[in-house]
Amino acid sequence: MGSYGPPPERYLYFEKLPRKPGQKTDRWNILSHHKDILGTVRFYPQWRCYVAEPRAGTVWSGECDKERGAFTTARTIEWRKSKRRKK
Repeated sequence: MGSYGPPPERYLYFEKLPRKPGQKTDRWNILSHHKDILGTVRFYPQWRCYVAEPRAGTVWSGECDKERGAFTTARTIEWRKSKRRKK
């Protein structure tokens, strides 16, 4: 009947994707523990930040949302710092 025990330390994993020619920002797949692709993280230029695009039919808990939010926030901060250095 499945395994029991404490929840995992991490619910999500992020796999960086190779950049396509001409692509200026990074992209990541959002993966479950079973390596299912739950969505992607990409830069959204209209908001000037990284965002998550969940796949249709996926279900997200509050803990997953926290991890996803921390990841996208950290990537946005890195992007902003890199822009400041180039000026």
